[in-house]
Amino acid sequence: MIKLKLTILAIAVMTLITNSMTAQNTKEIQHIKFDDLGWEQLGDKLQRKYVYGEQGMLALFKMDKGAKVPLHQHPNEQTSYITKGSVKVTMQGKDYIVKAGEVLIIPGNIPHQFECLEDGTLDVDFFAPPRKDWIEGTASYFGNANKTNNNLEVVAAMDIRPGDVAVSAEGRVFATIHPLGSQKIQLVEIVNGKAIPYPSENFQKNGKKATDATFDAMLGLIFDKNNQLWVIDMGLELGKTRLWAFDISKNKVTQKIELPSSVAPKGTFTQDVAIDEKNGFAYLADIANPGIIVLNLKTKNVRRFSGHTSLQAEDKDMIIKGKVTHFGGKPARVAIDPITLSNDRETIFFGAMNGSSWYKVSAKLLRDGKSDAVIGNSIERVGSKPFSDGAITDADGNHYFTNLQEHAITKLDAKGKLTNIIQDSERILWPDNVYQGPDGWMYISVNQLDSSPAFTGAGDEGKPPYYIYRFKK
Repeated sequence: MIKLKLTILAIAVMTLITNSMTAQNTKEIQHIKFDDLGWEQLGDKLQRKYVYGEQGMLALFKMDKGAKVPLHQHPNEQTSYITKGSVKVTMQGKDYIVKAGEVLIIPGNIPHQFECLEDGTLDVDFFAPPRKDWIEGTASYFGNANKTNNNLEVVAAMDIRPGDVAVSAEGRVFATIHPLGSQKIQLVEIVNGKAIPYPSENFQKNGKKATDATFDAMLGLIFDKNNQLWVIDMGLELGKTRLWAFDISKNKVTQKIELPSSVAPKGTFTQDVAIDEKNGFAYLADIANPGIIVLNLKTKNVRRFSGHTSLQAEDKDMIIKGKVTHFGGKPARVAIDPITLSNDRETIFFGAMNGSSWYKVSAKLLRDGKSDAVIGNSIERVGSKPFSDGAITDADGNHYFTNLQEHAITKLDAKGKLTNIIQDSERILWPDNVYQGPDGWMYISVNQLDSSPAFTGAGDEGKPPYYIYRFKK
């Protein structure tokens, strides 16, 4: 009996050691029996184990024919040595067949995907520096990403680019028309797959000069908990930032708030908004002069929080379809864009489009008009995010991002794990925003924005139709 207990204890200790090998002390000499490490099942026919030090990581993949590593990228340089079997690596529009005895070196930030071509393939990979996303469990490209592609349903196929999409409590679908595209229509309701000017044709710009009575450059839109629709008008021509509110039960404008030029001067680019109907505040993200504009909906007082590093773009290239994405004639460096609120309206979440970090800050600090220094010192990093043009936060504290580089919608759960919940490199071409509708539906606007003249610096390379999709999360 004692011998049996000792045996069970020894097995438990070895299991604990094996399962905790990834939590390594990189400041000490490590002598590890690699063969004793347990295999981690990543996907169908695909297993992994790895060790790492302070400057590098060594991994071994064991896979059979048909195993796939979905499209992904990372800042780490990767050296892949196939010791048995063969794989196909696709990147920058080209397939590389790597056989036993051959090495493939992949520079950092190059999107790539793997497919195993033979049973029993062994792939030894070295990463420099170590893969932080593996160590922290935040890698986004495994999970059910490849199992949900067929769930995409077309809500609308459009010959003009949608901007953002929002869905009411009863399932009515609304969308802005991206101001970097059409100058005729700015806001629509999708009815039976057709884009109908909303609330009427009279509010649309119709290719004419912008006026105080009509829309100018509508983009971000959202429903509050009272089912009221709010839309940002960036005023790119008019030079005024306005926030419109609509009672969709009556199809009427209920508010049109013009922000003062002292806070939102001409050139302000507020393309996302979060509404706190409980306390009566709106928070607008400005990418032109990176900051959060705080609007008291009751008093109409406005202030701006700016100057903090969390609001800025990271100095990292956005690579889509193997090419560096440019904006305004140079590699895109787009600052704060997605902004959301917690369900209780007490926490603001935000991040840069060109950014890999998702941040949070107490909404009360901004409501109470605390100084930029006090607000900045309270900002915390929530977790990792992909390069994204839109995001939402659900009632359970999960965050959903449009993933521009991996053509996906990516979930950051409340525990900090990042996972692609749907991915499609053929259909999800620049997902501009993601929105949670009723009955478990998630909506995406897809507009190929990187092919518009503002990004290409020349003609429009977009290929209509542009889509609004939905899928069950």
